[in-house]
Amino acid sequence: MNIIRDDVFMTNNRCILLAYDQGLEHGPTDFDEANFDPKYILDIAKKGRYDGIILHHGTAEKYYGSHYHSVPLIIKLNGKTKLLNGDPISRQLCSVERAIKIGAQGVGYTIYPGSLHEEEMLVELSHIVEKSHEYGLPVFVWTYPRGTGIEDEYDTDTLAYSARMAAELGADFIKIKYNGLASNFRWVVKNACKAKIVISGGDKVSEAEFLDTVSEFMGTGAVGLAVGRNIWQHPEPYDLSAKLRQCVESSGRD
Repeated sequence: MNIIRDDVFMTNNRCILLAYDQGLEHGPTDFDEANFDPKYILDIAKKGRYDGIILHHGTAEKYYGSHYHSVPLIIKLNGKTKLLNGDPISRQLCSVERAIKIGAQGVGYTIYPGSLHEEEMLVELSHIVEKSHEYGLPVFVWTYPRGTGIEDEYDTDTLAYSARMAAELGADFIKIKYNGLASNFRWVVKNACKAKIVISGGDKVSEAEFLDTVSEFMGTGAVGLAVGRNIWQHPEPYDLSAKLRQCVESSGRD
């Protein structure tokens, strides 16, 4: 097994990723005349000095050229649309080998703990972790408790269980939602064990609220965040990117 190069996605032990997998997951409702274009997002990732960019394989294949290789690429291997109701399931859509050919230095996969389809995703993730680690690629696991078995997806114990599941299955980074309860959320971070916690950027909020929340969860032991809409829906994404870097770098230090 190769050494897992998770340091590729870290700057000063912090991790700030720009996420752009929303086109499949949400459709074009998040986009406007500027940010519908993947080049616009990739320019932000490069000029904003992000530690990684998250794309689906089709987008990466067409837009992630050599001009952007200074930004490490994470290929999201699975996905689903919002068009169907019921317990969520997100199946693998891209192989690890194809992701590597496109230029990925890491791969991502979403699980939905509590879904009736949980077992299928856990088995698929286990195979992905095994294959990715053979190549030395870190695995980013989105873990979002949803479905029949979940009463409150923001419950601390439920989030901690979700983080622990991902850690037990070999995640190197765990992308999870923050519940706004800093003292309780430390238990979630602890249950990630040696995996690193990155917070999901979530829905668009005001700049002040966004940065305040980042400062708060960085004090829980998280190493950073994966942010999308709060950056590329902002009228001044480069300015906010600089403020975000300063906030992440200065928060949560002993």
